[in-house]
Order: sequence, then structure tokens, then C-alpha cells
Amino acid sequence: MLTAALLVLVLLAVGLWKGWHARPRVDKALPGPRAFPLIGDIPHLFHADLPLHFLKLAQRYGPIYRLRFGRKDVVVLNSSDLIREALIRKWSDFAGRPHSFVADLISLGGKDLSLGNYSPTWRLQRKMAHTALQRSLRGDLEPTVQDKAQCLCKVLHGHGGKPVDVAHIFSLHTSWVISTLVFGPLDLSVVEKMHDCMIDLVESWNAFSVQILDVLPFLKVFPNPSLQRLLCLIKRRDTLIQSQMKKCQETQQPAEARTLADRMLHFAREHEAGKPGDAALTQEHVHMAIVDLLIGGTETTAALLTWVVAFLLHHPRVEEQIHQELMAVVGLSRDPTYSDREQLPYLSATILETLRLRPSAPLALPHTATRDTSLSGFSIPRGTTVIPNLYGAHHDQSKWQQPLEFRPERFLEGSASAKAQRHLVPFSCGVRICLGEAVARMESFLFLAHILRDFQILPSTPGCLPDLQEHFGFLVQCKPFTVRLVPRLVANPAE
Repeated sequence: MLTAALLVLVLLAVGLWKGWHARPRVDKALPGPRAFPLIGDIPHLFHADLPLHFLKLAQRYGPIYRLRFGRKDVVVLNSSDLIREALIRKWSDFAGRPHSFVADLISLGGKDLSLGNYSPTWRLQRKMAHTALQRSLRGDLEPTVQDKAQCLCKVLHGHGGKPVDVAHIFSLHTSWVISTLVFGPLDLSVVEKMHDCMIDLVESWNAFSVQILDVLPFLKVFPNPSLQRLLCLIKRRDTLIQSQMKKCQETQQPAEARTLADRMLHFAREHEAGKPGDAALTQEHVHMAIVDLLIGGTETTAALLTWVVAFLLHHPRVEEQIHQELMAVVGLSRDPTYSDREQLPYLSATILETLRLRPSAPLALPHTATRDTSLSGFSIPRGTTVIPNLYGAHHDQSKWQQPLEFRPERFLEGSASAKAQRHLVPFSCGVRICLGEAVARMESFLFLAHILRDFQILPSTPGCLPDLQEHFGFLVQCKPFTVRLVPRLVANPAE
């Protein structure tokens, strides 16, 4: 996974280190800021709130514009129409990824699904992970999420309505869900080790002294404590995952009972090297697909859940309406199920509105044009880096009325709701859409349904509301806050 800061450096590496004479510029008619001599538009990438800055540039230059780095151009897309044109209608033209020195270190030489470049092997690896997830969706996904939602409520009941940091609790329980899906039932202590390792790894990756290696890779010859820490965390990560993969191989569960790891290992064995030139998978491809699932299936969903709680603290009327909806549809005689979502439109709309205002990954990972092509009538040469600004698309004033307001009703208003959902791209789209979208949607719905039925969300102290100002990185994080989750008298804690 890339943070916004790492994204900056990847683009610098591509643009300055390799791109001075590599490719022609995009269509001269494509608008964009006037480039500075020698350094081009580099200053535009050093904004702390990069997705917001890109949106402000879109308000000046239009939804598609170019930024220049030496003789290399980067194109930024700030509307859902353009993002869908590039990633759905012309998906094969924009399926590539820019190269990253550090990403290669982390991904066993580019064997990662999120960061790997488009190739026949990548397509086969994607099919492997997608097939395994689809089988889980039809089988063990909902029971696993239900079980962990009940565990979450037990933890919250244990706090007795005292202030608690829900962000950390959400992070651990979302990690528990994806770890269980991948490896089967695990002791919480094992989940905590994997969770902490993945969080520490991403944090270490974000260190400036590591990121700079994407711009100036020759600096790797100099002492770099942050890089050494990252390499140690990679080794620790690989040891943890290989240990669990070995257990999967030893148990050899029947096909219908397989975990995600079992299914992917089985798929990889069926697609080992065959005829020369055929795409082939190795255990390293399974290994990195697991890394993608563990990292992508933890903090993104946890951030979404945390933002929902923060917004509901500011809008208690919405919280109460969701609770009444849950009591009318589900009541206390059973737990909510994912099939209830059609009868719980206000909860569903609240999740969608939160995804709109705070898409977990505000900038989709950068794409690379695989051939000479075009967007919105502008020529885009092969090798051009394209950045979909999901945050910008979700705050586009031409598509959203009062885009800064939290208003779940916009997804409840008949034909307007259907139109709104077409403009929503929180998981990106196309061939590189977020692999765990189905898991995230079910997890966020069921976790919130359990919580909002059984608890009232209150500020930690009267009048002390969380700051809703975004903190941008790879994820759009909410500033730390505590909250009181008070058990409702009519609800019984899970036994």
C-alpha cells in the first residue's frame, strides 16, 4: 500500500529519474498549472492535503488536467465520469502501475496484487484471489463477520459505557475477520501479532528516509536505520505468514471447507509452470496476495467505521433514526443479517454517505497507460501516469449538491439516489477495483448494525465532539478521539 507521501515520491522517481527523455508529453491542449522552470510542477505534490489540493486545482483547471515533471506528465482525474472512462471503458489502456524501488522490496520483487504491474501472471494471480473470495462470500464470510461482530459487542459491553478509543478496537476486529477468513480460526494473540506487524510495516514504509529511495535509489548504500527496520518487519511478516501457510498445507482440508489460503494454494498448484511462455503462479504469489488481504482488509474498514461513529456523534438524530429502524426490522429476538440491508435503508445510506465524504483511500493507487490512448478527447501517450482522485470525484460540485454536508438522505431519494450511487467510486473501479470490496461492505454493515442496535453513542464528555477535519495519508484518517458506547437498557449483551 502507498501513502500520499510515498505516491509523491514514486511520481518523482518516474518523472525525474527515468522520464527526462522517455516519452512525449500529453496533448498540449490539456489544461494544467504553469510549470516552474526546471522543477516543473513538483511543488504541487508537496501538500499535506494532496487529494484536497488536487480538487482545488480541478476547480480551476477542470476535472482532468496535467502536472509536469521534467519531460514526463502526470494526469489527474477528479470526476467519476472520467475515472469510469479510464478504468472501466478503457481499462486495458490504464491497467499498468508505475515502478517503485521500495515497493519491489516489500512485494518480493513485484509479486503484489495492488502494486504489481499488469501482466498475464498478474491476471492469473488476481483470478486466484478473486475466485477464493467469491467462494468465501457464498460460504463462511457472513458467519465469520457475525461472530466477530458479537465479539466486538462483548468488548464494548465490557467497557461499561466508559470512554474508549473505538479506532483501535475496530482495527483489531477487522484484522481478526480477514485473518480468520484467510487462515481459519486463530488465537487472538496470533491475530494481534499479525495486526501489529502489518501496521508497523506500513508506518515504517512511510518514513521519509525510506520513501526517498524511490527518488534516489543510490542512497541505499548509506546507513539507513528506517530501511533496516522496514527490512526486519518484512522478515517478521514473512515468517508469520509462512508459518500459517505451512499449517494450511499440513491440514489439507476438503475443498468445500477450505480457507482463503487453502483455496489460493490449491489454485496456484493447478497453475504452476507449464508450457514455456505460459503464465504461472508460485507460493510467493499466494504469499503476497495474503499480504494484500491482511493490510487492505484492516485499516480501510476500520477507518470507515471510525468515521461513521464520528459523524453520528455530530448527528444524533441520524443515529436515533437508524436505531429505530433496526428495532423495527430486527428487534431483539435475533441478530442482524446482511440480507436485512434492503429493509435498513437509513443505515445503508449512512455508510454510503460516509464513503462519499471520507473514501478510505482518497487517492486510488496511480495507474500507467499501457498504450497510446485518449481521455475525454485528450491524447494520453503510453507510459503516462494517471491518478484517480476519488476524494475529488466525491466532492465534485457538478455531481453533488452541497458536497461538504453529511446528508445520508441523498441516497434515499428515489431516482436521485440511483444517480448518486453511479457517481460513487470509494473502492475505485475496473480491473483494479479493491479486491476486498465485498468483505468491507458486509463487515461495515453488520458491525454497525450490531453496535447501533445495542448501544447509544455519546461524547466522552458532554459537548466534546470529534474533529471532522480530514487527516490525509494513504488513508483519510479521523483525528484520535474517545467515545462512550452506552448499552441500551432494552438490549442484552451477547452471552
